[in-house]
Amino acid sequence: MARRPLIEYYKEILDRISFADKRTFRKELRKAFRHLTPEDRDELKRWFRSSCICRVPLRDDLRAIPVELEQRARLNRR
Repeated sequence: MARRPLIEYYKEILDRISFADKRTFRKELRKAFRHLTPEDRDELKRWFRSSCICRVPLRDDLRAIPVELEQRARLNRR
C-alpha cells in the first residue's frame, strides 16, 4: 500500500474539521505546521487561504493563524 504525503494527510484532516470549533481547528493547524517541511507549510498556507478560510468565520484572530505559526516555526528552527 502506497503512503500518501504528509501534506495530503493534514489537508484531509483540516478539511474534515473545518466546521469544528475554532480551538480544535487551530490545534490541528499548529500540529500540521510542526510536522511539515517549510515547502509543505507554504503549500498548506496556500490551501488554507483558498479552501478553508471561506468556511470559518472571518475574524482577525483566524487570519493571523498562518502568520503566527510561521513565526513560531522560525523560532523553533533556531
